[in-house]
Order: sequence, then structure tokens, then C-alpha cells
Amino acid sequence: MLRVSSLFLLPVIFAVGLAQAAEPNIPVYGNWQGEFTSPEWQNRTIRAQIVGESWDSYRAVLYVGAKEGEEQRVEVKGKTQKNVTHFEGQVDLGADLGGVFTVSGHVTKGDFKGALKGEGGYGIFELKRVELKSPTLGMKPPEGAIVLLNDSSELSREQKRDIFHTNFHISPRWDVMEDGSIQMVGSSVITKQEFGDAQIHIEFRTPYMPNERGQARGNSGVYVQGRYEIQVLDSFADKPADNLCGGIYQIATPLVEACLPPLEWQTYDITFYTPRFDADGKKIKNAEITIVHNGKTIHDTLSLPRATPGGVSTREALTGPFLLQDHGDYPRFRNFWVKPLN
Repeated sequence: MLRVSSLFLLPVIFAVGLAQAAEPNIPVYGNWQGEFTSPEWQNRTIRAQIVGESWDSYRAVLYVGAKEGEEQRVEVKGKTQKNVTHFEGQVDLGADLGGVFTVSGHVTKGDFKGALKGEGGYGIFELKRVELKSPTLGMKPPEGAIVLLNDSSELSREQKRDIFHTNFHISPRWDVMEDGSIQMVGSSVITKQEFGDAQIHIEFRTPYMPNERGQARGNSGVYVQGRYEIQVLDSFADKPADNLCGGIYQIATPLVEACLPPLEWQTYDITFYTPRFDADGKKIKNAEITIVHNGKTIHDTLSLPRATPGGVSTREALTGPFLLQDHGDYPRFRNFWVKPLN
């Protein structure tokens, strides 16, 4: 049974049922939260992020810390046999938390139970799988916004299809899915309209591809103005990088980790200001962007010195379209709206 939790330190709206498409009957990958049950470890915290590395192998990233203190990030490997996933490995929590421990645990039916054993003590933990949600998931467009993708349950699929076709240059292979989202199908899509300074909201979901690694796990990108790529990728539990989810390709690494697992909807809330030019067309100020990923600020008033590769042009301009990048994978997008600021 799921329970409501928070996305790190941020409130969530509510918990929902686990996604079941193209995944094990009892999902092992995802966010796990709970506590140490050993009395002498009550002053410590523990949570986990489990990543699929094949259909029966996993990597558990454990975050252990003192309450109100900094967490230590450690990893152990696991494998599923007869519907039980066993994890075991040695980790170093650092001198302040007792040094080296052996981690042993198992996941079954939504429970992750185990222990850390070492010279620094013996801590028993119990975690539950939780589905966390961005606080801006499902955000309604404000007055003056232009809706590019609309997944409202109040609209028919045909109405959603009309909105998509009206706003994007698309190939015949593209269509709106039953849930109102669109899925990458062999080509990028570009908006017909161009935009300048803007407030932007878009939701995306990466596929579950446990046999793939790195850039092959649900790769795509949101190109603001068709020139500045914000990476879309299954980077759940990975340390931030410019070529992973939320990164500005070849320019900036996210300030914090904010990714959710594959098959769970995520949000980008973006404030963008175009570069400025003088009367002769010379750039006098860089483009500027702030990005909030699942409620966490990952780029704060970031100056963009140049366009990123792979977009409509590397030449900067006052206006440009939005491009959703095809990279041979199958991420989905929905609830995409833009409010011009000037």
C-alpha cells in the first residue's frame, strides 16, 4: 500500500497507484521511504532510490544521515529470485555515522526490509515504496497562456488531437495517446508559433528501459526557442550532469538532484528571457533561464552564453519555436503551455 510522502523537502499533492506499463508486476525500482526501527538508531534517517539495471537486477542508492544532518549516499546491488529481490554489499557511511557497514536486505510486495551491521552498530530499517508527485503537476494555464498540449479530461481525444495539430509541425506518424499525451515517434516536433520571453510549463514521462544505460534511457529534450536544450532522460538516482535530465547540454549542470523514476510524470517550470541585441544586431545580453524541476530549482537565473547543438539554429534571436527532440526513444509529453511575458 502506498503512503503519502514528500519530494525530498517539498510537499506533494497526493499519492497514486503504481504505474504498471512495461514493468514487473511488483515494481522494485522507485522511491522508498521509512525509518530505522532499532531504538539506538532512532536519531538517524534512511531512504532509498532503486534503479533497474535489467529486468531482474537492481542498484539501490541509500541515503543515510543524522536527523537534521547531511545524508551520506551509498550504493548496493540486488537481484530478484522467486519474486524476492535481495540486496547486499559493503558501504562506508563516514566516521561520523560509524564507518563501514554491511548492508543486507530484501524487497517483496512493496516492503524493503534490512539492516546495516558494523563496528558502528546494528541498525534495522523498514521502507515502503512511495510514488512522489511534483507540486506543479497538472498546473492549469494562467490567463494569457497559449496551450500547446492539452490533456484535460474535459476534452475528447479528437479535441486534444486538434490542439496538437494546430500548434505543431508534425509528421503523419504522430498522434495523441488515449491519456492525452504525445509520444516520440521517429521525428522531432516543432511549434508553428515563435515565442520570446515566456513562462513555460511542460510535463514529461520517461519509459522504463532497465537494459539500457546512460543516454539510451528515454532520451529527449525540450528546446526553448528551438535553441537551448533542457535534457529529458531517465536519470533517476544519478548524480546531476549537464548531459543528464535537467541539464543544459554542454553548458550547465543542475544545482540539485530532482528526478523521479521512469513511468512517473515530471514537470519543468521555466522562466526564460531572450538575448538582447543593439540596433546593429550585436548581442548585448545573454539569454537567461530559471528552471524548476519537480518543485526544485535546478537552474537559477542562469546566463546562457550560446545556443546548444541539435536545435533549429545555433544563431541566437529574439524569438523562436519550441522543439521536442526525437532521439529514438519513447518519452511522453503533456500539459504544455506558454505565457508570453512581453
